Amino acid sequence: MLISLNWLKEYVDVQVEVATLAERLTLAGNEVERVREQDVDFEGVVVAEVKSLRSLPGSTKNQIASVSTGRAVAEVVTGAWNLAVGDRVPYAQPGSRLNDRQIETKAFLGVQSAGMLCSAIELGLGEDAAGILILDQGATPGEDLHELYPRDTILEFEIKSNRPDLLCHLGIAREICAIFNLPLKEPKIPQVQSADAPDLVRIEAPDGCRRFVGRLVTGVTVAPSPPWMQARLRAAGARPISNVVDITNYVMLEAGQPMHAFDYQRLKDGRIVVRRAREGEDITCLDGKSRRLTSRDMVVADTERARGVAGIIGGEDSAVQQGTTEVFLEAATWEPRSIRRTARALGLRTEASSRFEKGLSPALSLPAVDRAAALVAELAGGKPASSTDVYPGPLKQPRIEVSAGRIERVLGVTVQPPEAASILEHLHFSVARSDSVLRVTPPDFRLDCAIPEDVVEEIGRVYGYDRVPSTLPGERTPLRDLYERQDADEVAREVLAGREVDEAVTNALVSSTGTSDIAMPAAPRSLIRIENPMAENRDALRRSLLPGLLEALAFNARQDQPGARLFELGPGFWKKTTDAVDEPRLLAIAIHIPSGASDAAAAELRALQATVATVRNRLAVTSTDFRQAEAAGFHPGRSAEILDAGEPIGIVGELHPAALAQVALPGRAVAAEVLFDRLAVGGEVTPRARPLPRFPGVRRDLTVVIRGKTASNDLVQVIRQLGGYTLREISMVSEYQGPQLGAGARSLSFRLQYQADDRTLTNEEVATLQQRIVDGLKQRFAAEVRS
Repeated sequence: MLISLNWLKEYVDVQVEVATLAERLTLAGNEVERVREQDVDFEGVVVAEVKSLRSLPGSTKNQIASVSTGRAVAEVVTGAWNLAVGDRVPYAQPGSRLNDRQIETKAFLGVQSAGMLCSAIELGLGEDAAGILILDQGATPGEDLHELYPRDTILEFEIKSNRPDLLCHLGIAREICAIFNLPLKEPKIPQVQSADAPDLVRIEAPDGCRRFVGRLVTGVTVAPSPPWMQARLRAAGARPISNVVDITNYVMLEAGQPMHAFDYQRLKDGRIVVRRAREGEDITCLDGKSRRLTSRDMVVADTERARGVAGIIGGEDSAVQQGTTEVFLEAATWEPRSIRRTARALGLRTEASSRFEKGLSPALSLPAVDRAAALVAELAGGKPASSTDVYPGPLKQPRIEVSAGRIERVLGVTVQPPEAASILEHLHFSVARSDSVLRVTPPDFRLDCAIPEDVVEEIGRVYGYDRVPSTLPGERTPLRDLYERQDADEVAREVLAGREVDEAVTNALVSSTGTSDIAMPAAPRSLIRIENPMAENRDALRRSLLPGLLEALAFNARQDQPGARLFELGPGFWKKTTDAVDEPRLLAIAIHIPSGASDAAAAELRALQATVATVRNRLAVTSTDFRQAEAAGFHPGRSAEILDAGEPIGIVGELHPAALAQVALPGRAVAAEVLFDRLAVGGEVTPRARPLPRFPGVRRDLTVVIRGKTASNDLVQVIRQLGGYTLREISMVSEYQGPQLGAGARSLSFRLQYQADDRTLTNEEVATLQQRIVDGLKQRFAAEVRS
């Protein structure tokens, strides 16, 4: 958004330097991206009147213009053909300067050209290079062009999408008044009496148009707008066209309400119909392009056909042109999503659509029409004849209560109620104060304030965020705790990343027929079917993360990337009742062992079991227990349930070869899946640091040979029970099966760590505990134990 400082000063007395103004506006949430001086670097350029035009002999592209400055007549060769006798034009006399270019008399095909006639882009007054800049007829020949186009400073703003009220000069002026505690000088709009004509407009699609205000003005004379208006429009990035069209753009840039002017005599039956376009309806727009509309697009039509694409662009057939005498001024409020959808579909974004897309207040429409009608009467000689205002659902702003305590709690700084009320009143809020409570009603042009936090934000940004001390939210106290608790999800991810396991994200949609049955025992047997699947092989919701991870392992193997180690943290979908669906968060881990060696698989399985336990330990939760169990898709005797208070919450083990064959995964694989919320329960507990041991520990190794299907976890439980309080750690070192042991025998090696807090353990104490463990294992499992 381009804002002219000269134009802005009409509404507020800006008394600070431009750099200070830009900084304070930015700190208040109105980001000034750039400040630039308007490029009007010329000297010696005056107004001249075209007296005659004739062709340049020997040229088909140039002509000779005879111009008068009131004191002298000169002949100038020009390549522009938009001139007419009587036009007022900028004339750079010999000896004048345009930027760094010195203008002198030059010869063209033997004809002396005394200076040059200038376009807008040559003067730095716009981007139009198509022809000579035509000035207002009221401009006096010989007058310095600086009198018509004074130097200006342009501020370029980045306006946020929730503040369309700032897309105009009055909006920025209101902000400056609030920041610097200045009065606002709003333009005076004379009250013009006109007959009410309710039948002039009919709204057939009220869901797309909240309000439609129109006024018919007769006796209009279309001509160029005055220099002051042209200068302001050019400074704001708009191209002057004619007085009537320029007035509609001027009102938009002044007050923020886009408008359109129709040639009333071109409207069939003199009626306006606001409706949806007919499917395939065509309209030729103001840019000369024909566009085909759909039944979702809003149009402004007469009784015969569309005359404009609502909120985006007008139609060529009903445009104001030279000779128009009756003008219908329109200011409406359109539904933002409809405008955004149509603009995107047409590939056309205009100044009007960019404002309507953000959601303008319907309260802007009537003042805009009044202002435009008054300007048309002043500058084009028009007289308001009739008006209409169709407003089926008037705007009602909420009343919001904000206490002084809430302001302090949210901002972190004390703003006294009188100061807060003054800030809001400068922002045109209606404020009633009772003790320390403010009862606030937002102004009609603000639709972004609905809750107390919105009001506190308004107070804070004008008060100055740079004045708010650096404190923490809540009770606004300095940080005292040295430990910053992490989310359980991030702890799990950190542990798994440290074990070189990569995170994967698999599809939550699976095939109801081709998906592996592998899952934890707690998962339901059936999948939840989707009624209208987008693909036949994605017609159900997953109940387990493991099938997706297995497919990912197989895909990696097919791409010559075997040995993938993956985990996923995401929801499963379990059907509880006929209508209810539970979405438990699951943590699944799958590791590929491409060699297929049994000892490598056993080592990976032990490491995976330790990883699951480590995740839980890092969450400051009690130790994890495991119990041998069988589950679908897992190898019998090589899988275990993960327990929480004796209740199974997951599964860990080696996958069955049949499960691997289903996804064509060679080698072996181990996997685990657990209900994550149960695994992490209590994870909000802050871990407590333990002092470093004062006395050394003692380590002993233990090898147990057992026969049958005794689970290693059962051995660990007995060792833990018999080892006493000084047995601090038990870790499994290795597992061996071979011909030396005999059929059905296994050798399991454990490492035991003993340590006391109050003394150094003697060899006799450790030997006694170790012997008690050996005797217990022999008695319980008939095991052969070697210490």
